[in-house]
Formats: sequence, structure tokens, C-alpha cells
Amino acid sequence: MNTTISPLTIEQLEQFTQLTGSFSKEQLLWTSGYLAGLSAQHATPDTKPQPVVKVPITQNSLTILYGSRTGNGEGLAKKAKKLAEELHISATLKSMADYKVRDLQSEKNLLIIVSTHGEGVPPFAARELHEFIYSKRAPKLDGINYAVLALGDSSYFQFCKTGKDFDEQLEKLGAKRIVPRIACDVDFEAAAKKWLQSTIPAFATGEVPASETSQQFRMVLPNQQTKEEKEELKYSKKNPFSAPVFDKILLHGKGTKRQTLHIELSTEDAPGLTYEPGDAAGVLPVNSVDLINEVLSETGLDAGEQVLINGKQKNLESALYRDVELSKITTDVVTRFLSFAPNEKLQKLSEDAEKFKTYLEGRDIVDLLQDYPATIDAINLIKILRPLQPRYYSISSSPKAFPGELHLTVGVVNYENAGRAKRGTCSTFLSELSVEDEKVPLFIESNPAFRLPQDDETPIIMVGAGTGIAPYRAFVQHRELADKRGKSWLFFGNRNFETEFLYQREWQDFLKTGVLTNMDVAFSRDGDKKVYVQDRLLEKGSEVFQWLEDGAHFYICGDMKNMARHVQDTLVKIVEKEGVMSKEHAQEYVDNLEKDKRLQLDVY
Repeated sequence: MNTTISPLTIEQLEQFTQLTGSFSKEQLLWTSGYLAGLSAQHATPDTKPQPVVKVPITQNSLTILYGSRTGNGEGLAKKAKKLAEELHISATLKSMADYKVRDLQSEKNLLIIVSTHGEGVPPFAARELHEFIYSKRAPKLDGINYAVLALGDSSYFQFCKTGKDFDEQLEKLGAKRIVPRIACDVDFEAAAKKWLQSTIPAFATGEVPASETSQQFRMVLPNQQTKEEKEELKYSKKNPFSAPVFDKILLHGKGTKRQTLHIELSTEDAPGLTYEPGDAAGVLPVNSVDLINEVLSETGLDAGEQVLINGKQKNLESALYRDVELSKITTDVVTRFLSFAPNEKLQKLSEDAEKFKTYLEGRDIVDLLQDYPATIDAINLIKILRPLQPRYYSISSSPKAFPGELHLTVGVVNYENAGRAKRGTCSTFLSELSVEDEKVPLFIESNPAFRLPQDDETPIIMVGAGTGIAPYRAFVQHRELADKRGKSWLFFGNRNFETEFLYQREWQDFLKTGVLTNMDVAFSRDGDKKVYVQDRLLEKGSEVFQWLEDGAHFYICGDMKNMARHVQDTLVKIVEKEGVMSKEHAQEYVDNLEKDKRLQLDVY
């Protein structure tokens, strides 16, 4: 063996050769898969590797705990369970929302799969367990072996913070980490799959019968896919359905510069593309030609220069059009930019979290290149940019009411920042569609955490502002076709009654026919005093509380930072007043609504 080309030391290579030389064919197969998965961990954005403690596995069982909002964590947890069972590990799958925190100290082997919501916030399902392990009541966990898979979005400052919290706190409580934590970005599938393939076997005990080894480890072999995996990929981010455009309607009246569009798409030729009210459509956009030209002008690069992206050669202009994010810059983009073009001033700014966050807000790659000029070639430009991601829109139609169709409600984003006009990537793409011969690449993003009650007679209260009204249009359409239906109440807010009362005629018709029981509106710019949906809720507090006492489900859809937070705070105030209880008990009441899935949020 030629040791000069090995990255191992001579001593390491001798040990490795001696060890693998004694392996059977099945053992080599297992090791190759294990190492392949282990190598995926080096791609994680976590910069500080966590120590791995070698521990004896004392029990051939595994508890898989997941805490997620959109269902990605649950999907990975189910795959982990399937892999564990193939390895003869008795696996139990539990949502953190249903997990009794006191059971934690009795666990032996624990796999945590958890996402981070927004800027470092645990998803509601994980909140109680997260608080428990940081509380004074948290027990010693010396008998637990664990591993953590964290999901997140690196465009946020607190990337994968919830997963990091669980990983570090479990270790402090005495639990033993058996593999390093992985932090998965928005394109999580491949890295998460490889990590699970190396991690699940680490929890195994005993020997696997040789006759079954190749079957059990088929998932770690390259270019191998099960029938189920191929089916899952039918319509996805990597393989979207191109939906023809039926219609595009401007929902705003005259007298406003703002635009909200109603877009109708055909899914008739995609029988496998199914959705439920509450789900979202992931739309794959392209960057605007104007922004691409600005990038080329600022860098002085040739649009026809060849670059390698996603394993394919293409010209730079094409890559900028379809493959990379141009309209926003994030912490990871700046980090890579500094590695190619060191800049002391930008470096100092990036180390001040608050100032850096303010700088990034609303800026794009052209702003960065103008503010911190640097000579950069086409290859490095592509390397520093993030992959262009889908944009998600709550579907505003019911598949029962409009079979073979899918409707979107799209707010067109236009603003000025840093002296330049800015436009939203996907909303601009959709706004420029023509009805004739245009198609929109999309897939369904299931949202099991935002669903109508199973019993159609259960009352529902729906609160939304702006395009947050979209899923409620689907809800009410769906209920209109039910044999029996309960009461429904819509609270809707926007700026102006005359110009921005979205779907006004439809709501009026629903009220006339009794499909919609009540509707209260708040138009913030119509009077001397701004009035929002939370103000309307407070005005009807007594009736709202009675609906809750009668079993109503409460929904919030819209802006997470402002509207959703204010509505939740108002709900606590209503419960406190109308229920004649302390603020603490009112908060507990509202938390229990969420725990029982009677309070559901679709926020962004």
C-alpha cells in the first residue's frame, strides 16, 4: 500500500490496515456505510466539534423523540425508526408534545430530532421538554446514551440553537453523547440521511446475522433507493410539478401601490400531487433579469463564463438565474465572502451581532459588493452564494371545492433599502407570469400542525392579516361541502377597507349562506387611530372565551414577529379577564390549547 497518498499517519494507517484486514465481507460492508455516514458530519455548519464518549450500549432499545412544526422532524424520526427496526433495535417513536418529561430519567438510548423556529425559538412541541432540562427539577441523566439531529435555517443568527441547547444540556446532566451533533440546513435530506445511517447502528447491540447484513444496510450503499423513497421524490423540491396557470387576478382596488395577487394553477395532470387545507405550496422561483444584470455589472464578469454548479457546467448567467440566492444576504454568505475577500471593516461589523443583523436586513448581494468592493471571479461568486430556495405559500383553495386546481394568495414585495429599489424574488416571478402558456414549478409542503378539526361540527376561530387570510379561504370552502358543520368566526386585518379587503365578495357570500357565522375586520389605516385584529378580538373577548369554553379551535396565520405575538398576548388577556383567573393560569390555559392542538399557528 502506498502510504504517501494517505491522510493518515503511518501509525494510524497500520492500525487501520490491521483492523480491517480481520473483517469479514459483511463487516467491511457495515464499516464502509458507517464511515460514509460519518463523513457527512464534516459538512455540518457546527464549527465546534463535540467530543464523543465511547460508552457501552446496555439495552437493545431506542427512544426517538422529535420536536418540529412543519413535519420535517417527524418525517426523519419515522425514517430513523424504520432503520432501527431493520437493525433489530426496538424503537419507540414519540413527539415531544406528547412526552412526559419525568420519563426522561428512565431512558437508556435516546435520539433527539428537533428544529429551531425562527431566531432561536424552540417549536411549541419541544418547549416543555426544553424548559424541563434547564430547570431545577432536571434529574441526573448518567444512564443515558444520546445523539442529536438539529434542523434549522442558517440564514438566521441562532442557527439550530434548539438542537444545540438539547445537546449541550443533556451532556451537562450526565448523559453520554455517542456521535457528534449534526446541524442541518434547509437542504437537510442528504446530510440527515447519512447521519442517521451512521448513528442508528451506534445504538445497536449484539451481532447481526450474516445472512441479513446486506439487506439491513442497503440504505448506506450509494445509488440505492427503496421503492418508498422513489415514490416520495415524485413531486418534491428536486422534482417539482410544472403547473399551468389558469388565471391571475389583482385583489387590490384602485388607489394603492401595493399588490396582492390571486393565482389559479392547474394540477389536473398531477394525480400524485395532493394537499389538504392548511398545507403550503413550495414554489421554485427564478431571479429577476434586472438583478442579474446588476450583479454582472458590479463584478465585471462575463455572463457566458462557464461555472460548475451542482455537478453541472453552465454559463454564469444561467446559474445566477436559477441556482443561487441574490435577493438577500445572510451570515453564512458574508462568512464565505470574507474568506475570499478579507475586509477588516466588514469583519468587525460581523462580530457585532446587533449591528450586523441590522445591516443584513433588506440587503442583497449587490449591496454587499457595493459596500465592500472586492475583485471576485465567477467560480468564487457562485461558491459564496446560497442555493436558491423555494418560497412557501399557504394554499388558498380546498381540493374538494376545486379538484384539479391549486390557488395561491401572493403579496408582491417591493421596497427601497440602502438607496436601491428591491423586489421579492418569488412574488416578482409570479407577478410577471402571463396566463398564456406559463407554468409554475411547485410541490406540496405538508403542514400537519395547521389542520381543521376532525369533527366538522367543532367551532373554529380564524385570525389573519394580509395574505394570512389564505388558508382560511380553504378552510371555509372545505366546510361548505361538509354534511354538518360547526360555527366559524373570521377576524381579518389589512390597511384599507376600500382597496385591501381581500376576497370581500366571497366572505360576504359565505356570511349570507351561513357557512361563515361571524366576521370582524380591522383596517389599520382608515381612521385616526390604528386598529388591528387583536383589538377586535379584545372587543369580542367575552364571546371569544365562550367559544373556547365550548371547544372551539383557534387559528393564527400571519407575521410571526408582530401580528402573531400580539394576538397570542391578547388571547391570554381575554382568558385572564373572562375566565377570572391570574395571568399565570391564563397563560397555562392558552398553552394547554396549543398542547391539545386547539390553538394552531401558521406564521412566517
